[in-house]
Amino acid sequence: MCIAIMNDGKMLPKKKLQNCWNNNDDGAGMLYIQDGQLQVEKFPNTGGDSFTQFFDRYTAVKTSPSGELPMLLHFRIATHGMSDEYLHPFLVTERLGLIHNGVISGFGTKDKSDTAEFAQLVGTIPAVDINTLDVPFIEDSIFSYLGSSNKVVFMDNTGDYRIFNEQLGEWIGGNWFSNDSHSRAVRYYGSTAVTGSSKYTFDWDDDYDELKAWNESFGVSSYQELDDIAFDTKAPTQGTYDCPVCKAEDTRVNFNAECMECGAYLLDAVDEVYEMWDALELTDDNKDLPEA
Repeated sequence: MCIAIMNDGKMLPKKKLQNCWNNNDDGAGMLYIQDGQLQVEKFPNTGGDSFTQFFDRYTAVKTSPSGELPMLLHFRIATHGMSDEYLHPFLVTERLGLIHNGVISGFGTKDKSDTAEFAQLVGTIPAVDINTLDVPFIEDSIFSYLGSSNKVVFMDNTGDYRIFNEQLGEWIGGNWFSNDSHSRAVRYYGSTAVTGSSKYTFDWDDDYDELKAWNESFGVSSYQELDDIAFDTKAPTQGTYDCPVCKAEDTRVNFNAECMECGAYLLDAVDEVYEMWDALELTDDNKDLPEA
């Protein structure tokens, strides 16, 4: 799957990034700007405290002057080129980099990433920069390779960016996500575990430990807490909002800034939702959710 993120807004909550890591668990990478230069850092998932290393570094960058500029984040599930060197991002030139979500037809082998090959191809365009991507011939050529499903984010060393197939992802505040694996969590109903909209039969003897570990990775101690965090229908937000989609008035939103009536994303609720995520720091000594 993978998820590509344009982080041009607030610092992303740890729990959302943990969700990205859990759902796309081959590792992560970031592209940011320091003193006018693009910087690439990659974090293979070697187990143990791998996510903590990534998150600590992300926090350090995001709270530095570099964090005032846009940055790209990527969490990978490998399909071509299985080695850690093919974690995203990739540099097209010293002044232009990219991240990708999808599989580009005709690119990549077992030993080499399709995204790495695509980045190399774009790098052959004479004097390519972020503005070159808007030249109709170049733009059409890129779309011919990407088709209707691949999503690619380019960013240059000034913070300008271009998202191809942007409409296939979603904006939450100043941040763009290529898919919903930042918000999926497992719900548990009797003998069935539900991940997002998909269901699978749950075998208590074989699968319980795995599911328990998954739940605990969100910093919660019970299925009820996990359900409350991801899908609370008891109005987790203090504020109420009017939904332009289902026309509900004074509706509440869940922790993904989604209308509790129809699931539509409500931009007006984003700031409050971020505050709720920031406040939700469950520890061994404090496992109670904030009062709704």
